[in-house]
Amino acid sequence: MQYFKFFASNARSFLLMACFISFSSLAVWLDDLERDINGVKPGVTIAGQPVGRLLQPEVHQVVMELAMQHHRYPVEPRIDKATGEIIAEQSGKVLDVVSCQELIMAAPPGAQLELPLLPISPRHSSQELASLTQVVGYYETWVSGSVHRHNNIRLAAQGISNVLLWPGESFSFNQVVGPRSPERGYMPAPILISGARGTDFGGGVCQVASTLYNAAVNAGLTIEERHPHSKPVGYVPEGRDATVSYPDVDLRFTNSREEPIIIKAGVSGSRLWVKIMGRSK
Repeated sequence: MQYFKFFASNARSFLLMACFISFSSLAVWLDDLERDINGVKPGVTIAGQPVGRLLQPEVHQVVMELAMQHHRYPVEPRIDKATGEIIAEQSGKVLDVVSCQELIMAAPPGAQLELPLLPISPRHSSQELASLTQVVGYYETWVSGSVHRHNNIRLAAQGISNVLLWPGESFSFNQVVGPRSPERGYMPAPILISGARGTDFGGGVCQVASTLYNAAVNAGLTIEERHPHSKPVGYVPEGRDATVSYPDVDLRFTNSREEPIIIKAGVSGSRLWVKIMGRSK
């Protein structure tokens, strides 16, 4: 009698539970039926990832995740800063999302699919850089002064050497050479400050900027920013100098030629030289 009263008082709850179980079973059955009819065939994998019995929206999500995982941007050819050697370009790749989805949905049971990856070619080739054998702009100056000044000039020359500029790309002396600080090997040497002589780390670097400026002018590059010294300097004719001071007083120019250029610079004995390498027109 006690059990009868318990079931009687909870009859509605049991009925709802039975209905819920029935509806849940029906939902599971309908889901299985849809996957059997419209889903990916059992046992299918793509790049080793199981996708069997997934529905199309689920396949789309998997494919988009694979697209992000396997996307690679192409790498343009470049110049090794230390050696000057050409580093070859590398192709990129992108997943063909539409083809990948269609491939998965049409695959037979147990198929092991590979990703349909499309190559992305770089814009430029290493052959372009290998053809830059002509000196299209050149200038040299004679280095004098202390050992510290020679050291600073050599460091700055190394900083601008083996710099590649594609057509339309701009060059910033301060950005390329960086701070002239003792941590980076620069030493105190004479400089010009408001027409007076002083001493600071990086003294002599302006001679590198001036030599580069004249080589850029001789190459027909577009000068964007150039500042004269407060008084004439001895290593270039008057009006042909370019002072720089990190980070605000800069020398900037743009490669306005139709081909890429490579800046080469160095110190040979007491001679500071800068070459702009390109193709003769």
